[in-house]
Amino acid sequence: MKQNFFMLLAVMLLSSASAFAQSGNNESLMGDVNGDGRVDIVDVTTVIDIYLNTVPDTPQTTTYYFYVGTTKPTSLSQASVVESYPAEQTFTNNSGAKSKIYVLTNSDKNVTMIDPGLGGIIDQDDVDTTTIPGYKIFSTYSPFANGSPMLIRIS
Repeated sequence: MKQNFFMLLAVMLLSSASAFAQSGNNESLMGDVNGDGRVDIVDVTTVIDIYLNTVPDTPQTTTYYFYVGTTKPTSLSQASVVESYPAEQTFTNNSGAKSKIYVLTNSDKNVTMIDPGLGGIIDQDDVDTTTIPGYKIFSTYSPFANGSPMLIRIS
């Protein structure tokens, strides 16, 4: 495919060079890529070099880090990389003791923690946005009972 492109390009450049050379119009010579007043193999290799060294635009991707647990995360190495956040997730405190529950997300997300047994929203501490810059750490205000499930909603 590339070889066909280069051959077509070379033919087009060389044929346009001969057409302009015959007309005597040297003010703007079509195909004169390097501006030396001639269309020759140097122009062809310049175009090929530009083509081969042009980096296509690569879309920016967002890396999502996610953590739910009873220990406050202090680095992203404690979190998992996920393709997207779940809308809801159930987490059960199996730490063996009453513990605060921590949830880490990217900074554009919000977390609501719900006690499914009571059907109510669990009070949370102020959101920590400084421990890991660019991320939020949500936590329960009070320790959560061992063995108790919690519904986590991410929006």
